[in-house]
Amino acid sequence: MNCLQRAFCYISRKRLKSLLLFLIFMVVNCMVLGILGMRSASEEVMKDLRSNAESKVILESRQGAGQFTEDDVQGILETPNINWVNRLWSEQTGIPELTPVIGDEQSGQLFTVHLQNRVDKDSTFEEQIYRLVEGDFPSSNNEIVINQLLADQNGLQVGDDIQGTYRITGMFLSGTERQQTEKVATVNRIENQIYIMADENLSESRKGYTKVICYVTEPEKLDELVEAFDERYSEKAYVKANDHTYQKMRISIEQTGRITMFALVITLITGCSVTGLLLSMWMRGRKTEIAVYVSLGLEKSNLFMQAVAEGLALYIISFVISGIMAYSLLPKFGSSLSVLEGAGGSWKADYTGSLLALGCGMCMIVLLTVIAMFPYLKKHPKEILSEMEG
Repeated sequence: MNCLQRAFCYISRKRLKSLLLFLIFMVVNCMVLGILGMRSASEEVMKDLRSNAESKVILESRQGAGQFTEDDVQGILETPNINWVNRLWSEQTGIPELTPVIGDEQSGQLFTVHLQNRVDKDSTFEEQIYRLVEGDFPSSNNEIVINQLLADQNGLQVGDDIQGTYRITGMFLSGTERQQTEKVATVNRIENQIYIMADENLSESRKGYTKVICYVTEPEKLDELVEAFDERYSEKAYVKANDHTYQKMRISIEQTGRITMFALVITLITGCSVTGLLLSMWMRGRKTEIAVYVSLGLEKSNLFMQAVAEGLALYIISFVISGIMAYSLLPKFGSSLSVLEGAGGSWKADYTGSLLALGCGMCMIVLLTVIAMFPYLKKHPKEILSEMEG
């Protein structure tokens, strides 16, 4: 009978001991696989966060210092760590085809026109002061969004053209239009704010941009970028960073990572300690069996291989069952994690980590078996039997 056959017979004969060790392996493997899945989801969320947190550097021209030219913007775009820029410019102007909502009678009948590369970013819409009530944000050049009350006054609808150049794609309201007093200048009234999406050629008559918002690809290097821009444009612009969303989520995810790592270490230490103690206790009860086998001429290495086969068989079976259980339940448990749910992550299987855990677990079983059997394999069989008689 070879070592594998003896291992199967021993597991079958010692069902209670085998079941206890199997359950310990299952609990440890479920916890380890769950923690690995959580760490994998945290790393995925962190990766997405770096690209989607929209951390940015804001360059706002100083009063009297001149505006940013297209050459300045091209230089900014060539700077490392810049993803894209949002050019902003606004002016007060009259539009012959539109009649503004009148405010202060002494003020001119002007509109405030806001031109930028993306209307939904870096505007009152992003701050949720204004909200679209009809249509969509502009998606191409020379598309505009106007106030719904202004549109009603001029008989306009979504899809209409103004001056044959600008097409209305959406209408907005703030909810505070009726609360404005008659003393508000016409150009400052909410109804007379017009948002236009435009490319880098915002206006032929314009000489530059009042504000340039630089979105970065690597939020971790945001401070370096601020220092570089502050040195380059210190006399021309105010430079400040905005990465509140990234920092808030980064701290939450890093805390989750530290907690899971602590839980993983405790789980491994506890699992190895309990398994090692059980194996040592059981090997003490098997020392007579070991002495008899050695006396019959069976090699000690063969007995060691039997004990290793017993542990590995139980461990591998428990690992497979734990994997099936853990990976079927992980998505349900992951949905209860506010950090991952709020960031769009999911608690899912980490197959690379699982294979690594399986390999490390098998190595640990071999090591614990060596430690448990070593005191009895190094002794002579007569010495073991005499100890039993004494």
